[in-house]
Amino acid sequence: MYDHVFYDFVHLFAIFNPVGIVPQYLYFTRRVPVEERRKLAVRCVVIATLILVAFIVLGQITLQALGIGIPAFSIAGSLVLLVISMRMIFESVDESDGEDKGALSGFGESKDLAVFPLATPLIAGPGGIMVVVLLTNNSKNSIPDQVATTLVLLVLMALTCFVLLASGTLLRVLGRTGISVASRILGLILAALAVETMLTGIVDVVRTSFSLS
Repeated sequence: MYDHVFYDFVHLFAIFNPVGIVPQYLYFTRRVPVEERRKLAVRCVVIATLILVAFIVLGQITLQALGIGIPAFSIAGSLVLLVISMRMIFESVDESDGEDKGALSGFGESKDLAVFPLATPLIAGPGGIMVVVLLTNNSKNSIPDQVATTLVLLVLMALTCFVLLASGTLLRVLGRTGISVASRILGLILAALAVETMLTGIVDVVRTSFSLS
């Protein structure tokens, strides 16, 4: 159980990267007063948590309704995670900020930043959604394991909320260089986890093919 919890925590921490989203969060909330920014941090994390828990409960059911198997979803998800990890490794914080400013320049004036772009896709993005579905696979994880994964997710979301509340202080202490280094290390970990997930999916596909033949 402890190994399962630790594996889930490392996997989720690498994909959600609470420290790495600080510069983007500060950019999107740059015109928001400090007190309102704190309320915004709590609200966006709560919304992101509800989205992720909804996918834990309904994600695999939806896939089955669409006729998509978990092995295929694992391979597709691992490819997405691999792309995300490569961006984390090779992009600097300044580069990612520049991309956000160019592509998402109108979001600063949004009436409800908590929903978009903060809750999704900044916190609960496609990669995070894929990870929580894969980590709570009904065919491989018992109900207690899935409950443990959900609890780990809740702890990580609480940690993300704390980081966002302290985002200004964190950026001053670590600086953009420190945040960039942390993101690259997490990117390497995420790349390894993505490759492992891909290999597991391929093995499952091959095993299923041989069992049907």
